[in-house]
Amino acid sequence: MMPLNKILLVDDDKALNYLNRLILKDNRVDCTVDEALDGQQALDYISAADNCPDVILLDINMPGIDGFQFLKEYEKIGKCNQRSRIFMLTSSLRDEDRTTALSNKLVSGYLDKPLTTAHIRKILSAAN
Repeated sequence: MMPLNKILLVDDDKALNYLNRLILKDNRVDCTVDEALDGQQALDYISAADNCPDVILLDINMPGIDGFQFLKEYEKIGKCNQRSRIFMLTSSLRDEDRTTALSNKLVSGYLDKPLTTAHIRKILSAAN
């Protein structure tokens, strides 16, 4: 497997972003981990980025631009569509959210919070 260079966490929960960083570190995922606290920050990050993230971990329920709105705008930007793998990482229990996410061609996987070692293995295999 090729190593990851950059992961973008898109979640409005700062404590969970911190926990996700620790879990990635504990699983020896040695890369830059950036965060955006909502969809708009993530879109701004993508627009300004010199290098696209290898993986985007995207929450669904966020204030302002949520995960699904982010996907629509992200596709319009087009900059990282071929490079980044997007995984929905969410606490949503709604079947329609899972169906909507997995039917989107930009979404590589749907993961239930919290991030786990098993999730990381799935992300690493799909990202390469």
